[in-house]
Amino acid sequence: MTDVVSKLKLKASVGQVGNDQIGGNVRFIYLGTVSTTNDYVYGNYSKTSGERVNEVANPNVGWEVSTKQNYGFELGLFNKLEIQGDWYHDVRDHIFVRNNNIPAYVGMTTVPMVNVGKMKSWGFDGSLEYRDRIGQVNITGRGTFTYANNEILRNGDALNKYPWMNSVGQKIYQKFGWEAVGLFESQEEIDRSPIQFSEGNHSRLRPGDIKYRDLNGDGVIDDYDKMPIGFCDIPEITYGFGGAIEWKGFDVSIFFQGTARVSLFEEGSTIVPFSSGYKNNDGFLRGVMETAGRWTILTRMRVIRARSVRVTLWIITIRRNHHSGVRNAAFLRLKNAEIGYTFPKRWMEKMAIQNLRLYVSGVNLLTWAPDVHLFDPDLGSGDGRKYPPTRVFNVGLNINF
Repeated sequence: MTDVVSKLKLKASVGQVGNDQIGGNVRFIYLGTVSTTNDYVYGNYSKTSGERVNEVANPNVGWEVSTKQNYGFELGLFNKLEIQGDWYHDVRDHIFVRNNNIPAYVGMTTVPMVNVGKMKSWGFDGSLEYRDRIGQVNITGRGTFTYANNEILRNGDALNKYPWMNSVGQKIYQKFGWEAVGLFESQEEIDRSPIQFSEGNHSRLRPGDIKYRDLNGDGVIDDYDKMPIGFCDIPEITYGFGGAIEWKGFDVSIFFQGTARVSLFEEGSTIVPFSSGYKNNDGFLRGVMETAGRWTILTRMRVIRARSVRVTLWIITIRRNHHSGVRNAAFLRLKNAEIGYTFPKRWMEKMAIQNLRLYVSGVNLLTWAPDVHLFDPDLGSGDGRKYPPTRVFNVGLNINF
């Protein structure tokens, strides 16, 4: 090695592993099961009890097989900078799933479990660390980056009527919903638009409600118009970076955390008005009512630019999983910051103290999120996760005797 390249390491691995923890909530699937039923119907259409096959025996059940690849490197430069990177690719085959390709007219009461599932995942992990000393100043910098993605190749499901309805080719946690193309501006626009889900619902639509795209062009918004929307609520990209400086007993450290390629649904009783089921006792975030751009009668001329639908008791029925309800949950956060001072040892010796440090720190100090303003984007989806980030401030004293 030289003074320029202080370390260099290349690594690669390819192999297969088996997994016998194939799940499915069934045991001894190589044996069939029989259960009692009261639904046997005879000539006079009267029902009687009897036995029926429940789980169909599968004597050919096997392990899940995973083919893994990993390629990486470690590089050191000038004895100050270290860079690491790893790329991985994993294909899981023979995943144990229900074979939903079997049509109902076959007469099975339980769809059999078979090793037909297949998916792949891939990604990259990288890190960087820098250490240096300039005069009396010690400098440290760190950064990490992770990208992870996956795709369903086969899952035992039958193909749907339209390709955009299929989960094959999508991510494992991909959400499906309706594409919103804006909000209705007038009753005339409602009357000439496709029926929203049903005649009854269509007749109750009002200006300011969501307008959905009729993907298959049949004049009705229904399950045939559902499509993949947004990213998953698990980030594809996570990263962090920060550093520290030390000088004559003073130290300052800072760390940023961020995510990208992640979506969240505006859902739950704290976000969607009147959705708890207790109309006289319902509460939701104040910011829902105060959001700039919410559609109202007074602002109906701004309907194309409105960010949120009108607030109404009917909203819980028509506000389904939809494109405009998916928020870009990417964010950058000042996660930690700390300032401290370590008193000189010569001052502490007289008090029989080995080390004394005073510090002030903060957690979750600032968050930059372009599309999520009412709650913490790092909490994910779910009803109980819609609240703002909590800032924490600390003042401390470390003493070692």
